[in-house]
Amino acid sequence: MMNRDAGRALPEQNGGETTPRESLGKRMLGGLIHNWGWKILSLVLAVCLWGVLISQDNALPRDKVIPDVRISVTNAAVLRSNGLIVVSGLEDLETVSIRARVPQRNYPSASASNYTARLDLGQIQEPGIQTLSLTAAATNASQYGTVLEVLAPEVTLEVEEYVTQRRVPVEVRQEGEPPEGCYPGEIQRTADYVDISGPKSVVEAAVRCVVVYDRSGLNPNNSPNAVNLPFVFEDSQGNSLDSGKLTVTVSGQSATIQRIGITQEVYHMAQVPVDVSQALVGQPAEGYAVSSVRIVPESVTLAGSESAVAPYRTEEAAIYPVEQISLSGAAQTVTGYVGLSVPENMDFISANSALIIVTILPQSFVNSAAEGGTENTP
Repeated sequence: MMNRDAGRALPEQNGGETTPRESLGKRMLGGLIHNWGWKILSLVLAVCLWGVLISQDNALPRDKVIPDVRISVTNAAVLRSNGLIVVSGLEDLETVSIRARVPQRNYPSASASNYTARLDLGQIQEPGIQTLSLTAAATNASQYGTVLEVLAPEVTLEVEEYVTQRRVPVEVRQEGEPPEGCYPGEIQRTADYVDISGPKSVVEAAVRCVVVYDRSGLNPNNSPNAVNLPFVFEDSQGNSLDSGKLTVTVSGQSATIQRIGITQEVYHMAQVPVDVSQALVGQPAEGYAVSSVRIVPESVTLAGSESAVAPYRTEEAAIYPVEQISLSGAAQTVTGYVGLSVPENMDFISANSALIIVTILPQSFVNSAAEGGTENTP
């Protein structure tokens, strides 16, 4: 009661009059608190109406973060024509997130497929560590608006000089043993030399192109054996080089290759002993005898079709000389080449002649050797 009385007393003390400022304040306060419930309700209704109008205006834009936008790397060919190549930094560069301002009508459907990010390698002018900026845009700006920013805007790359080395030799490195009874013929390959282009550090270190060829699965029934094999490059110490950035062509050609073709005929095989027992005629001089007979080679490899080779796979099979060597009156070692009776229907014959070495010693030496169990006579 005292406060209200004091409040009433103030005007009375001032002569009962109200100043213009006080009058304006009272009118404003009165306007605000008069029917305050209706006024709050009107404000809420206005906000709701504004929201409805905004949602129905499809032309109004809204910001949206779009993840997983695929990155397109451009002008790699231009970079190479400038004598440069990127050696690292692009390995994990696949997608990026962007922030776009999208028209209301397409806001729900806007996705990564409606935008593209771009990395322009044409910006690079020299080797070394380079930092490039990513750009992005909508595939259809009228429908999906504009890109405001790329959320990871920079990419760091390592760049080297792009060089070429010509006529790098191709080496076929054979592994595994051919199956028993199988004879591999001569290897044919689609490239004896290759030209390589790529990062200077790799190209200048390469001394050979190596193709690893496994012979353990060869089969004469599936001849010829034809395979296309990958290759690697090695330095002078035999270390494998990172050839993922290399462009490889057969020397003198323009088409790039990723494999080298290997073709090899495969035959049935037989190892047939050489029998010279009927090739030595006559007797050494009196008081001398044959101490040993050596044949080079001791056997002949025959390779061909199964029907051609089959008769020579028996225990009785042998290759015989077509000529004879005379020992008549010999008092020292006798040597001579003799032709061999080899079949004509073979694809491969390891030898068609043999060297026969007949060691002739005094009879007494031969008898002593025989007593010691070391005599070797035909």
